Amino acid sequence: MSPRHGSRPRPIAQVLAVGVGTGLVAAGALGLLDALWSWRSAAQFTPGVLTRLRFVLYSGVAHAAAGAAIGLAAGIVVATLRATRLGDLARFAVADHAARRARDPRLALAGLAITIAALPCIAAALVVGFKLALPALATRKAMDLVVVVSMGVAVAAIAAALPVAFVVGRLLEAALQQLPPRAARPLSWIGAPAIAAGGMIAVGLAAWAYRDWQTAQLLPLRGPVVAVLAVAAAVPASRAAARTVDFIAIVTRRTRIALYAALPVALYLVLIVLSSERVLKAATAYTGLAGPITRDLRAPFDWDRDGYARILGGGDCDDSDPEIHPGAAEIPGDGIDQNCIGGDAVVTPRTAADVGFVPVPPSVPKDFDVLLITIDTTRADHLGAYGYARPTSPQIDRLAADGVVFDHGWAHAPSTRYSMPAILTGRLPLDVHYDYSMNWPGLAPDADTIAKELKPLGFVTGAITNYDYFDEFRRMNMGIDEYDNEDKRLHTGVPGKGPEETHGSSSKQQSDKAIAFVDRHAGQRWFLWVHYYDPHASYEPHAEVPSFGTSDVDLYDGEIRFTDLHIGRLLDELRAKGLYDKTVVVLTGDHGEGFGEHDITRHGYNLYAAQTKVPLIVRVPGLPARHSPTPAGHVDIMPTLVDLAGGEAKAEMMGDSLVPELAGPAGDRARTIFQQLSYENQHEMRAAVDERCHVIYNVSPDTSWEAYRVDDDPGETADLTGDDCGDTRSALEVWYDRSTVPAGAADALVATRPAIANPVDAQLGAFAKLLGVDVPARAKPGETIALVWTFEATAAVPDHGWKVFVHLESPAKAMVANGDHAPARPFEWWHAGDLVHYTTKLTIPKTASLGAYTVYVGLFDRDSARAPVSGTTKPVKDDAIAAATIEVAR
Repeated sequence: MSPRHGSRPRPIAQVLAVGVGTGLVAAGALGLLDALWSWRSAAQFTPGVLTRLRFVLYSGVAHAAAGAAIGLAAGIVVATLRATRLGDLARFAVADHAARRARDPRLALAGLAITIAALPCIAAALVVGFKLALPALATRKAMDLVVVVSMGVAVAAIAAALPVAFVVGRLLEAALQQLPPRAARPLSWIGAPAIAAGGMIAVGLAAWAYRDWQTAQLLPLRGPVVAVLAVAAAVPASRAAARTVDFIAIVTRRTRIALYAALPVALYLVLIVLSSERVLKAATAYTGLAGPITRDLRAPFDWDRDGYARILGGGDCDDSDPEIHPGAAEIPGDGIDQNCIGGDAVVTPRTAADVGFVPVPPSVPKDFDVLLITIDTTRADHLGAYGYARPTSPQIDRLAADGVVFDHGWAHAPSTRYSMPAILTGRLPLDVHYDYSMNWPGLAPDADTIAKELKPLGFVTGAITNYDYFDEFRRMNMGIDEYDNEDKRLHTGVPGKGPEETHGSSSKQQSDKAIAFVDRHAGQRWFLWVHYYDPHASYEPHAEVPSFGTSDVDLYDGEIRFTDLHIGRLLDELRAKGLYDKTVVVLTGDHGEGFGEHDITRHGYNLYAAQTKVPLIVRVPGLPARHSPTPAGHVDIMPTLVDLAGGEAKAEMMGDSLVPELAGPAGDRARTIFQQLSYENQHEMRAAVDERCHVIYNVSPDTSWEAYRVDDDPGETADLTGDDCGDTRSALEVWYDRSTVPAGAADALVATRPAIANPVDAQLGAFAKLLGVDVPARAKPGETIALVWTFEATAAVPDHGWKVFVHLESPAKAMVANGDHAPARPFEWWHAGDLVHYTTKLTIPKTASLGAYTVYVGLFDRDSARAPVSGTTKPVKDDAIAAATIEVAR
């Protein structure tokens, strides 16, 4: 940072100025390069050269602003060191190094040698410590203990590695000192150890990326790479900054102050001028750090401190009221648009009539069977029935020629975790009744399913699945007579890669088991769900089908062809047994897969068509084959099958019966399909899609809208926000407002204090008093119990995303079930004096041991900070009160 000015130390003001200039130049240059790297991709949001140039300039200026702030902080650190003994030590070390180097460069190689020795030694020690500690920590549920022990192991590993590093470093230094002085001179430069460390880390990361390239592609590494390169660029940038500061030094002090004070103002003004909606979306999507930097730059202008601002795309429609912002809870009927979308919410309860059951055409066999085929990770546009040129799906195409192909079939979410519950229950993914007492939540015992609906209508029910996610403890087997998930053993995980990648195949075995089920129940009426998993990564070749090549897309298409082969075997068996003409067949994919569209690979975190447009083919004997333009989604499958089978419509069903479309072209209609995505407690997306348009609302962390004409632009390459798709956006706004209003919110507000069997009377934080929580005295393992809550609001609730903390603790003091929830009437609606009364459910684990269990209750905010508990005679632990006890017995 050029600490000296000629022969004298620089004045502190100049040190700070050099720091600011260094960050400004280094980060700004990398911001420009980062945006230029995405020049072509950014065309999605920034059509035209001029708009894209604004995107590049915005990225550069935003990075420059962040770099200037970091440089100022670094300057403050350097200036502070001058007044400390650490600064004296640093200056002595620098001077001593310079003196040694002047005498003989070989005498100044200690720092380089120790650096080269230390990094491998520390890395090896940390790996050993990790491997030794992992078996003991992997099954621990006390996260605080895991963190503390992990930190202790890391410190111990580093402490053990350092003596070894110094010994190895001394040997390496002795070896380097054998070099000629000319060769040793560049190695003795004071910055050589930092360059060596950076090079070693870069080589290590490159080796890892080469070995695990598929995983590396999925990680958000662009931001860290930009940051590292900016740090590297700081060395030459500091020299330019120092020269500029020296030049400015010749003007008067008042002028210098004015120049430095004008810099942040100028940066903000330039950013505001450049920051159109299109530019901000491109910068957030296609640069490594512009999104987080923009969020930080908005923060000083969040006048009401609600986490949202007006400028730089913050989306706040009233920056003077902390209860009005895009993330606020919408309170219907109060005349206020709390969430800045769609006006004040108007909620109309859904009724059974809205599901749209109609009489089944008489040409449909009365005793038909039902085969539901779900295929993992299958895009509609990679099947022949949807216009794909490659012969990936001859057997599925043959089925499609006999049935109704819904040209606009959509998943409501981009992952199995969300899509399969939607298919099975007929409810949107975030509205499914879940059991959250497990990792990757399963279905709650009171959730309805296709099988539970069909079984009373005379169907023998079966399911053949093949992945860990379908294990029976997640209850996707509810209503199933014969449930088989044994073929999950055929898909083995890849170490360190999580559920996004497995090896192995099971399509043949799945069809073998399905054929055996049909054979066993040929004389009965049956419902069978078969899940095929093979198109999911990793993509592997199969000798049984033609090869399309070796790229990811080629192999993926080969996996579809392999799956298609074995689906064909199952359908051929139905034909051979004379059952095909009395079997309703529904075939769909649970979600799609990205192959670089929008620079996205795989699935799970986006609602684009590549990840959510799926095949939906319904073949009903006795009804005409055709293509239907009616948009349809996964939640439509359940009501359609129940309608066909003669069951009853229920208001709980969130889809529509598609029997009108199956009956013929007269049933086709305009519809809008809605989508939901939520992950990591801070990424929220919602979308609506119809025949023409796909509109996406990015709720958080960056509020924005996207709109695509999928009828003309199926690849969604050009965002048309503001130009088209207004009707679809309006439909999304109305639906989103309704979807944010919890069921039972109005009924939870009571006028008088209800009877409470188990009074608690504990003050939770400053705004809520828990009057009581009633629970059953006894429960069985695996039983779902009701918890009846009564609260009194004692003050206005601060907007910190508060939720109720509910943990069920076993007699052994282990947390065995989690009932954390937002109250039926959101905290944001509470006013002092309100009485709030509602019921939640909690499932006792099937494996629970017998004995007395304690229900611990408290409040926690979005940062997981708990509210203090006071005013109670019941035991309190870690800001949670032992509010009730339950005896678990057989």
